[in-house]
Amino acid sequence: MRILSVFALAAISAFGAPAFAQSLMKDFSWSEMRAELATAGATITKEDVASDQRYLAGKDDTGLVFAVYGFQCDTTEISQRCTGADFVSSFTLADPADINDILDMIDYASLSDYKGDDERLKISRYVIFDGGITRENLQVNIEVFLRLSNDVWDTLDEEDLLK
Repeated sequence: MRILSVFALAAISAFGAPAFAQSLMKDFSWSEMRAELATAGATITKEDVASDQRYLAGKDDTGLVFAVYGFQCDTTEISQRCTGADFVSSFTLADPADINDILDMIDYASLSDYKGDDERLKISRYVIFDGGITRENLQVNIEVFLRLSNDVWDTLDEEDLLK
């Protein structure tokens, strides 16, 4: 009886394994990225191309405005698939001359912060799909980006550094 139980458990495990396996996203399409952003509670406000780079603009439930740019894409068509996504939020400072002090103030290892060509403070998180990531991992990356961008926004607002 014990051998039969072990055999039955092994058979169930073998047949049940694919149900528990996580599928990997080796790249993303724009419809997939829209769906993932919606799952994270964001609303897409625009989809466009700037300088041959496709992007989605969106807003989260707090009103934070952000964009997602595709990198390492296989084509320039709307059907393109990309293996890199750059999530970017930007903030207009009350005094752009303060940007270096503000960059020193922001200290998140999981975000990049820099002065944009438009003199605005930029916060970004780059996600690499090469080799594949799970949808759950993508969701975590989106949530981390949105949460920390909101933290930066709150800090800048509390310090009266925003225009």
